Amino acid sequence: MKKLFRLLLIVALVVISLQMASGMVGAQGSWVSGFMIQNQDTENPANVTIQFYWAEGTPNAGTLAHSFTDTILAGKAKSYYTPSIAGLPDGFIGSVVIGSDRPVAAIINTQLPSGSGASPTSPNRVGTASGVPEAQAGTTMYVTQVMKAAYGGWSSYIAVQNTTADTASVTVRYYDATGTEVATNTQTLHPYSTYVFRQENEAGLPAGFAGSAKIEANKNIAVICNFYNVGTSDATAQFHSYNGLPSGATKLYAPRVVKNYYEYQSGLRVQNVGSAPTTVTVEYKFGTNTYTQTSPAIGPGQAWGPYMGSPAQLPPEMATVSGSGSAIITASQPVIATVNEDNRTKGQGITYNAFLDGQATTTVLFPQVTSKFYGYCSGIQIQNVSDEEGTFTVTYSMSGRTDVVVGPLTLGPGQSWSQFLPNVIPGQDFNGSAVVVCTKNIVGIANMSHRSDVDTRYPMNYGDNFTTYNGINK
Repeated sequence: MKKLFRLLLIVALVVISLQMASGMVGAQGSWVSGFMIQNQDTENPANVTIQFYWAEGTPNAGTLAHSFTDTILAGKAKSYYTPSIAGLPDGFIGSVVIGSDRPVAAIINTQLPSGSGASPTSPNRVGTASGVPEAQAGTTMYVTQVMKAAYGGWSSYIAVQNTTADTASVTVRYYDATGTEVATNTQTLHPYSTYVFRQENEAGLPAGFAGSAKIEANKNIAVICNFYNVGTSDATAQFHSYNGLPSGATKLYAPRVVKNYYEYQSGLRVQNVGSAPTTVTVEYKFGTNTYTQTSPAIGPGQAWGPYMGSPAQLPPEMATVSGSGSAIITASQPVIATVNEDNRTKGQGITYNAFLDGQATTTVLFPQVTSKFYGYCSGIQIQNVSDEEGTFTVTYSMSGRTDVVVGPLTLGPGQSWSQFLPNVIPGQDFNGSAVVVCTKNIVGIANMSHRSDVDTRYPMNYGDNFTTYNGINK
């Protein structure tokens, strides 16, 4: 009998009213999702079953809304856009369980419908997170950034999926910037169902709250957190998405951080998930230069991190630094971290999870990468986390097309390498996947944005059309 592989996706599909505590609508309207499933087996097709479960708070909470089967060719990926899935009810909001007879990887986009972003007053918005393998679900999860009407209008929500066939009890514990627990919320979840904890509705959180959270359950859960600006114009359209994590490490890797890079700035948010206070050391690498920053003491549950667009939050010797680099984060207690990148003029923002030490492998999968696909173009960035030089190749693949192979190339210890797909993918309308294989352990991220300057068939797209996700180590 073939082993069944299972992935969990938390899908916010339609009409999520993200209303700010002040009464201002932050992100209201019909939201949809798209997800991409990549078959990791390069020799055999994957037979997948995709099941949709209604979220808590809906009339059909916990029940199966729709199910279908499909086949994904060996080594290829397939996309699914929820408005185009026949049989999925209108107004669905909930979660997805993907079962497969072959190992698969997946990513999930939460977005406004296709066609958004035609004007500055009707901006686009999108965020991406990774599907969670069943083996990576847990009874405790951490999220580094949650907000309630903070920084002039930023809020967030935590979507928690019960990954088991039993009823689950879930408690969210909120910590302020000092690490003090300030509020809790406990909910019951049906099997495979989702509850969306909206911070703007948490009475125990004050307006202006910006902190972190710990999610505890008596059954295994998966978590995605989204945080967002008010969205009333293209300049306030930022929509960030990232995965909650069940544990941390004393060493983390961030393949991409930027400072004064075409108006983009990175920010770090490091959360102590250990049992004692710790200090964090961040080693930034820009070109051949290395810069070191040390945090103040961070208590259990507390989060800390600099915004690189603010000189006062960085070491003085980084004042003139600009460009794209990487970072290594170390601590005496286990920590997790998220890495943000934003452009506050264009209203664009992304977030990915820093990689835990020990998580790196010699193969990284990217379920979705694009080149001139309805204007969207991707880039990938990998980081060699070993102490020796490595040799790697990249294979870009799409059903019905010839694979594009880049390399072999070399990558020094601790160094990062990036590639913009339109520079290597011939033609247009590429919507496929990528696999990077290296002789040394690597981690990586993929990003995607609308580029009317590259794909001139499509006009300017306003708002947050910039998204990223963690590559999946195999």
